[in-house]
Amino acid sequence: MAVPPGSTRDAALQAELDAALAARGSDYTPRTHLMDGDAPRYTNRLIAEASPYLVQHAHNPVDWRPWGADALAEAAARDLPIFLSVGYATCHWCHVMEEESFDDEQVAALLNTGFIPVKLDREQRPDVDQVYILATMLQHRHAGWPNSLWLMPDGRPFHTGTYFPKPQFMQVLGAITQGWQGAQRSQFASVADQLSEAMQRIPAQTAPPAALDQAPAAALTDLVRSYNPVEGGFSHGTQFPQEGHLLFLLDHWRRTGDAGARDMARNSLSAMVAGGIHDQIGGGFHRYTVDVNWRTPHFEKMLYNQALMTRALVQGWQVSDDPMMRRAVARCISYVLRDMTAPDGAFYSAEDADSLNDLGKLEEGAFYVWSPAEIADDWVIETLGLREAATLEAGPVAHLRGEVQDLARLDAALDDLRIRRDARPRPLRDEKVIGGWNGLMIRAMAEAAVAFDRPDWMDAAGRAFDAVLERLGPVGALARLDMDGRRREEANLSDYAWLGLGAFALGRIDVAQMIADLILDRFTLDARLALSTDGPLGAVLETEDGATPSGEGSALELLALLAEAAPDPQRDARARALRDAISGRMAEMPLARLDTLRAARILAEGTSDWARRIGPVYVRLHPADEGYELIFEIAQGWTLAADGQDDLTPLRIDGARVRWPDATIQDGKPVWAGHLTLPIVCDTHGVTVSWQACSTSECLLPVTVEFRLP
Repeated sequence: MAVPPGSTRDAALQAELDAALAARGSDYTPRTHLMDGDAPRYTNRLIAEASPYLVQHAHNPVDWRPWGADALAEAAARDLPIFLSVGYATCHWCHVMEEESFDDEQVAALLNTGFIPVKLDREQRPDVDQVYILATMLQHRHAGWPNSLWLMPDGRPFHTGTYFPKPQFMQVLGAITQGWQGAQRSQFASVADQLSEAMQRIPAQTAPPAALDQAPAAALTDLVRSYNPVEGGFSHGTQFPQEGHLLFLLDHWRRTGDAGARDMARNSLSAMVAGGIHDQIGGGFHRYTVDVNWRTPHFEKMLYNQALMTRALVQGWQVSDDPMMRRAVARCISYVLRDMTAPDGAFYSAEDADSLNDLGKLEEGAFYVWSPAEIADDWVIETLGLREAATLEAGPVAHLRGEVQDLARLDAALDDLRIRRDARPRPLRDEKVIGGWNGLMIRAMAEAAVAFDRPDWMDAAGRAFDAVLERLGPVGALARLDMDGRRREEANLSDYAWLGLGAFALGRIDVAQMIADLILDRFTLDARLALSTDGPLGAVLETEDGATPSGEGSALELLALLAEAAPDPQRDARARALRDAISGRMAEMPLARLDTLRAARILAEGTSDWARRIGPVYVRLHPADEGYELIFEIAQGWTLAADGQDDLTPLRIDGARVRWPDATIQDGKPVWAGHLTLPIVCDTHGVTVSWQACSTSECLLPVTVEFRLP
């Protein structure tokens, strides 16, 4: 095996790499075009890693090191700058830069001679990724992956970028090498000082606690300003699902009846369900589209998008009764259970955008596109828009054109296409099991199970939760992720918060409480919560909600839900302190923290969902053949007062006609206990429910909740 160009190795390291390559076994396929016969020409330290993203680069001529203390120490000892490349296994432009530059011997010689080259999987260490994404954002006002950074030996960045074409990349490498050896080195150090100071200062910025009563209206104004009334969504170019925006709008409608908020969410969801961002053949959703009309996706499929889109679609269906949204939920969950679930029930993390085309070359979308010649039924071709001009070289992307009149016919055709598509070379599936992402999917699947009365989905969600704890637990010592049977990294705030919300959705309130207490114990920094306490420049604080809710906002939501379901004075006080600590920044920029703002409203006003856990009562609203059903699950040992009890608030429903069964007589008094289903026919767009719960030793204060109806 050759030594990478410009690199030096001792025999001991070379023997370790040879052994690690041999341990991969005969089924292992090196990802490189630099082969000597059947063997890769080069192997670097990434061959010993478990991350699929890192292993993808294990045979580059670049002499990569994994991120960690050893790489920083080597940079200091050799007095060289670090080149840090951050990406993830299913990142299309990461693959492009790998093929153009990192698998090129000429580029590798520059990197190996003048730098310590380091690779980081952003999904393995999202805290480190967040620190360096902020650096790129500060220098360029935009950021993404691959994220390319040049660091001082102590990890402070002085130059950043994202994807570089090979000629430009080589030019930058040459200029930095020359500058490091000459008079510019002091300038690099000065930039590193300024940039690292800003990177630490900005996330820690605070504002005095502020009332949040005007923040929802301010956020709504911003959303109206960015909303695309023609195509839906919140962009007039590249379109992302922005699930946090949709969940905020639906929550706002349930609280206020604001039809504009409802319609922005409903119209956006309908456009996505019909578009190419929705995998019409196999179910599930791609990460974003490169066009404004949701037609041409960037094809990678992330577990967190499946989770957040499922939640948004369930709630969108509740406000619209749109069968296409219900269908999209079922198809999305079917996709996850069929293609993204491990044998033990845990969920895998992602599928790649690229796959092999007919020529055996990796091409974006090759697995997903169809030409009309491949389909015999003209009606299916027209319904899926496959005769429209293709926006990809690979071919047209299926999307729905207009209202579908015969869903049964379409679904039968789609099932046939899926079976045929499964015979194609599949995109790489990233089989990391990430605790927090599983928590998001577990929550979504459990909530969908309740909304659509699917106990099989609830069972699958519970099985996934058990599998995650078996792989990553126990709860008190969670790892972040499992790769090839190996636990990696300590769980961060998001992992705990999202798994806690998953436990809550499953009704495992004791586990949710345990996780909430662990969060407050381990991640508190003053009154705030840190994503992690051991980032490259110290504790990592989140400044906004992004493609996923922030860990801090999700922790606040967990605490707020528990304040309703299992009140605890100390924990509830900590929740209010957390809200107050971030309220000033939320009031200044509510659009940046919509998930967190929604959590703050739960803490202040209670949840607005159609399923609510309030003390010993779990009550949910469920559509029925005529009207709705109000379903109560009353904890053992508790009852709800019925009409006829003195000095107690009886179970009462206003805004609907109710078909009441006979109450149970207990100790000579009428009560409701156990499971109670009340068919209701609504007279208005809201149903108000009041009750008072009692045990043998105490009666709680009366409770009143409102369910808003479409």
